[in-house]
Amino acid sequence: MPVESLYADPVVAEIHEVRRRLLEASGGDVAKFRQRLRERQSASGRRIVSGSVKKHTDPSDAMDSRTAS
Repeated sequence: MPVESLYADPVVAEIHEVRRRLLEASGGDVAKFRQRLRERQSASGRRIVSGSVKKHTDPSDAMDSRTAS
């Protein structure tokens, strides 16, 4: 099932289209895509892309972090 058929929301459709165009501009190379995003982030002076990913070893840890404030 194509992703587009899962989302009828025009905002979600626009986000998917922009992401597709940005990835296409990077030749479909995800590493280049991420590098371009980091460059745009640096140029803007705003933090857009987080460099780290939280990894949870226990599924309950993930649940705890969502409920903690």
